[in-house]
Amino acid sequence: MAGGDLSEEVLNAISVIERVGSVFSMLGCLFVILTFSFSKAFHKPINRLVFYASFGNLMTNVGSLLSRRYVLEIDTFGCQFQAFLIQMFLPADALWTLAMAFNVYLTFYHKFDAARLRKMEIYYLLFCYGIPFVPALTYVFVRTEKAGRMYGNATLWCWVSSEFDIFRIATFYGPVWVVILLTMFIYIRTGGEIYRKRKQLRQFGASSSAHDPEAITMDDPYSIKTTEVTVTSESAQESANGIDLAPLGRFNERPKPAYSVMISSDNKKGSMSQQGGNTRPPPSNIPPTPSTARAQAKSQKRRANFEANNAAWSYSKCALLFFTALLVTWIPSSANRVYSLVNTNKTEASLEIMSAIVLPLQGFWNMLIYIATSWEAVKITFTDVMTHINGHHPEPNRYPSDYNDKHNFAFRLSSRSPRRDVESESMTELANSGRTSNSAHDSKR
Repeated sequence: MAGGDLSEEVLNAISVIERVGSVFSMLGCLFVILTFSFSKAFHKPINRLVFYASFGNLMTNVGSLLSRRYVLEIDTFGCQFQAFLIQMFLPADALWTLAMAFNVYLTFYHKFDAARLRKMEIYYLLFCYGIPFVPALTYVFVRTEKAGRMYGNATLWCWVSSEFDIFRIATFYGPVWVVILLTMFIYIRTGGEIYRKRKQLRQFGASSSAHDPEAITMDDPYSIKTTEVTVTSESAQESANGIDLAPLGRFNERPKPAYSVMISSDNKKGSMSQQGGNTRPPPSNIPPTPSTARAQAKSQKRRANFEANNAAWSYSKCALLFFTALLVTWIPSSANRVYSLVNTNKTEASLEIMSAIVLPLQGFWNMLIYIATSWEAVKITFTDVMTHINGHHPEPNRYPSDYNDKHNFAFRLSSRSPRRDVESESMTELANSGRTSNSAHDSKR
């Protein structure tokens, strides 16, 4: 019997560890689901995938919360249901991490914008939850005269029993490690380009005489390096120097009129279109000289490239954090499974305890990364909640209904191929799907 060589104290400790980790993860999943559902401040593209993954994490924790309750009652509904949840939803988290990495690939090399990335989500849902569903459901009905039911005592909980060890590798740990390697390959593939662009950004920030940072373009040495930026329904500040584009992720503190700007890095022309704003146009009695126009175009190009590269780097850092959490989860548990495969019907207490610690915590790690990448939104949401609890008048909604759709930067990354010349907001939206247009409000506290 699985776990037969472990003492009762170790088995009880495993149960306690699993349940404590499951509670933390369930709270983390609920935090992600609730904040994403009720606050548009959290609607970054990478958070959308975390939101979908949280449902799988939640179902995994329903299974891991049962711990060893049914391991001696194999034929009961409780044991079979727990095993089904573990087999289906535990590896789904790895598949969602691959989906995040694939979004990075589509953004860097195929210039997918936010709308096209959202269209991929239905395929991600089918891929991440559909593929594990097939073996998970099939194993419920598998039974042999010699080994009994396929789902049985797996020490930590009900899952594929030790008599079917080969299926643990073939349909669980094997595919998970294939996914990990594919994810690693994507990051290695893009890592060199990310590092090179990031190095250019540092040089650009350190010295005004540094070369202009190049925009992240298709992997095409002959692509035309032009960048157009479209900002719609964004906040503006009237000043003596004209319009000030705030850095990504900042929330303005004063009401500003809306405007729409088109910035072109083509040295031959640069245009700015204004809608509904009160910003002042440049004096018409001072015609720009050719040298001034070139300087302005160069400055606009630098700013656009800087914003695009910095945003893409921010998204990549988020996805890499999820990949790191994936490794932390699966390395100890995989080592435990290899040990049990090599040493038939034997278990190692330390490896079992490590697996009990890391496997139920997937949702908790995802919640921590979700908070870290949405810290400004967390602070604003917490402030609003505390204001409501203290009985003050609730503040006006800082995130209007069109927050997620209109408050985005759009980057056109041109290339020789006409079909690649598409509007792409992915570079900046991947990092920040939008900035608030109405962060100012009337305080009546």
